Amino acid sequence: MEIENGAAKGVLLPVLPGSEPFDNSILPPLQNMYMYEESKQSFRYNSAFLIKNTTLQERYEAFRTERRGMGYSEEELEESYGFLLFDDKNKANKLGETGVVPGHSTCSTLGDPSKGVYVSKYSDCLDLNRWYHGKSGYIAIIRLTKGRVRDVTENYTINYTSPSNGFDCHVSEQLSAVSANTSSFLAFERTQYYMYELPGGGADSTVQPPSHACPFAIVSFSYWDTKTPASEDQEKRYISLFLMGFLICPDSSKIFDEKEHVLK
Repeated sequence: MEIENGAAKGVLLPVLPGSEPFDNSILPPLQNMYMYEESKQSFRYNSAFLIKNTTLQERYEAFRTERRGMGYSEEELEESYGFLLFDDKNKANKLGETGVVPGHSTCSTLGDPSKGVYVSKYSDCLDLNRWYHGKSGYIAIIRLTKGRVRDVTENYTINYTSPSNGFDCHVSEQLSAVSANTSSFLAFERTQYYMYELPGGGADSTVQPPSHACPFAIVSFSYWDTKTPASEDQEKRYISLFLMGFLICPDSSKIFDEKEHVLK
């Protein structure tokens, strides 16, 4: 499938599950970034496309070359992957043309969603809610160079956190505390990468799409639930408590403390 829009041109190359390219290039990023043990048995990958977009790939490599010239360390230039969830096939495929642009995520806690993009760290933590039996959709695998990363406090107000001069990515200061036992609501919020690109070091405008988040592949999946009904009920109760608490308490840290106490 070929997509063309001005100078941007993207090609989606089909890859069969079970083939060597799928097993060697697409499956490892997904399976290596599971947070939940049951994901190994629950996710079924049905089809896949590699994304070939010369414009986006050249911008990605140019970002890495420029940052290396600015004195970035090898650790700061280390490559990794991030993930996005889509319910609509056309929207997922559009990524091959546009790159990762604002509007693909509901998150806003780590930075202004109009000035950067949110990408999930884990391939099985892509939504506020738990997975359910029969869920299907499309996972976009994003090639990342996070660059210089700043830990920030989650901001649940509408006065969004601005991109930070001298950095390329925000993460939650609670990221290291997230585990498989964390509520899926908080796990999703706290395992996001907020990626942005500042031209000339100014925070008033950002480059879109950010060069250091390059679409790599699109994979369709279905989910076979192994969780108990009790855990799903608890998760729904947690989200209800969060929403109720947020309405009556502007201090988000108190809300989390109260819910964690209730759920113990």
